[in-house]
Amino acid sequence: MVQPGMPMSGGANSVEVAIVGGGIMGAATALRLAQRGIKVALFERGAIASEQSSRAWGFIRQQGRHEAEVPLAAEANGLWTELTSLHGQPATGFTRGGILVPAETEADEERVVVAGHETAAKYGLDSRILDAAGICELVPQFAGKWRSGLYTAADAHGEPALSTRTIAAAAKAAGATIHENTPVLAVETSAGSVSGLVTKAGIWNAPIVLLANGVGAPALASQLKLELPIQIVKSSVGQTLPAVPFTQVAMWTPRVAFRPRGDGSFVIGNGYRGVGVDYELTIDSLRSARHFLPAYRLNWRLMRLTIGPDFIHQLRAKLSREASVQALPEPSANDRKVAHNLTRLNELFPHLGGVGLERSWAGRLDLTPDAIPIIDRPATAPGLFIAAGFSGHGFALGPSIGKQLSEWIADGRPSLDLSPFRLSRFAEGIVHSAKKAL
Repeated sequence: MVQPGMPMSGGANSVEVAIVGGGIMGAATALRLAQRGIKVALFERGAIASEQSSRAWGFIRQQGRHEAEVPLAAEANGLWTELTSLHGQPATGFTRGGILVPAETEADEERVVVAGHETAAKYGLDSRILDAAGICELVPQFAGKWRSGLYTAADAHGEPALSTRTIAAAAKAAGATIHENTPVLAVETSAGSVSGLVTKAGIWNAPIVLLANGVGAPALASQLKLELPIQIVKSSVGQTLPAVPFTQVAMWTPRVAFRPRGDGSFVIGNGYRGVGVDYELTIDSLRSARHFLPAYRLNWRLMRLTIGPDFIHQLRAKLSREASVQALPEPSANDRKVAHNLTRLNELFPHLGGVGLERSWAGRLDLTPDAIPIIDRPATAPGLFIAAGFSGHGFALGPSIGKQLSEWIADGRPSLDLSPFRLSRFAEGIVHSAKKAL
């Protein structure tokens, strides 16, 4: 437990908490700790929000999650409102337009509507089931034959990179120090406990270290003999050209997901039974392959396994500590998948007349075998906290993760139950259905 003003060793380069990773998790935690008067430093190997926190779709959803995540998502929903009220809507892009998940077939209905509504009802979410007429009333321009849909009016969407930079700026204003372009080479230990970080710019002393660096977390954790079963997968995303705005509702449909932006454009990704993500094999993925075999057996038709730049990067990293923490090469978008998603979007909204693509990009997701994160304080590495493996749906949770981690670090325990996210669940065999991992 860290209290403001606790004695620190080592002079100027000493803080009470050091955070690795300048995405939304690290920034949100730094903000909360700094607001409590705790001396915190955040280290990012590139620029703030330069990796997955600038590549996310931007959904801020409570519905359709694993049960373990719902309390975090519900808390985060309120915190997004507070952040936007404090900094202004242009600083986050937060738009409470609701999220709709429509079902086309009976199987879809059972998977995303019935099961989703049961979970929502259990946790008191405002999700409701719409019939075909209700869907048409909500979005009259939406084409297709739909059996039903799950709609959560309180769900929202926002701008990931913009929001993360806003939160990081607020953390800095509250007293946190932000070190961009400063790769962390190692987590130092002393007498069996964490004692600081070795960065490219020098050594920093800190009795508490948080790894919130997504796909980079396994390399640092492995130095402490901790295996994080995280597979790097690549998600390709597109943004359409602007059109006349007609809805604020975001959707996750069978063949394409999309959220509207203020200028009338859409951010588009894969649907819930669409083209999926790309799996690029790496040294780390081969090492933890046993954890992912059940998911692969169930979903192999949706997976494209390749060996590319990420494999070569990690191979070099095994020979050089400095190479192991450098940012991965810029990922290239899968143009075929983006084109597929654009076609599906235009089919759903024929009134757009075939809206074109403005740009596309790809992001690396830190996927766990059960597609829920690792949030833990491993007993074998006192002073170390981990928040990684968010599997492509961490953006919405960011404010809540920052709050819970700050409570755990400063008070000794979080206010929400984080035990389902413990790292030891994989060794214990308490891994959730692999079928839910995609």
